[in-house]
Amino acid sequence: MSGQRLVFAVIVAAITTLVSSSASATEATGGLTVGTVVPQFSLPVVNDFVPAVMPTGPLAPKTVKWGPGRWTGERPDESKKLVVMSFFATYCEPCKKEMPELARLYATYKDQGLGVMLVSIDKGDEQRQQIIDLAKTNNVTFPVMHDRFQVVARRYAAERLPYMLFVDGTGTVVGVHVGYTEALKASLENEIRGRLGMPPLAAVVAPTTLPTKATTPTKTTPKKSAPAKKDG
Repeated sequence: MSGQRLVFAVIVAAITTLVSSSASATEATGGLTVGTVVPQFSLPVVNDFVPAVMPTGPLAPKTVKWGPGRWTGERPDESKKLVVMSFFATYCEPCKKEMPELARLYATYKDQGLGVMLVSIDKGDEQRQQIIDLAKTNNVTFPVMHDRFQVVARRYAAERLPYMLFVDGTGTVVGVHVGYTEALKASLENEIRGRLGMPPLAAVVAPTTLPTKATTPTKTTPKKSAPAKKDG
């Protein structure tokens, strides 16, 4: 093989490796990237969530619909500093572990500017009641929507679940988490606090047990027995 052919082969191999690596990275991360303005949508809310601003009157819709534009963007109903949007499904076990933690965090920080919304990607209407029951079991008080035709899921490239997006007040993605692990659970609250402009929680330090001071055993001197008295 000539020198030119060898150089050409090396260049082709390098380009092939680079393309393969880029494709693998895209497949590994998936979804929207940080800095992306989230696509707008409006889906029916299936749980008992009642928004702070509820339209009334004869023309008011019978079904509450929700989307990121209700809390973020140029004309929100109620401005939020941070919105956590997570895609889930009733068959996803990690999603079921994530839900109660999101419910707890929303209850803790909703007055500090946190909004949370869940989007179920379960197909059709068969799982609708399961979605409702799951939200009720976990005391969810934020909007849970049903993307039964997976139109929104495709726009957001929600392929691996749970798929959690952090969205700021302008509607821009500022963080992405795919999957739910114990490590993520341990760091999630402080990440949310930081994005709300709050200091992190102090780490819980296990109390240390001071070593007990060794004591020198006390020597006991055996008592001398008195001489037995003689009879008579």
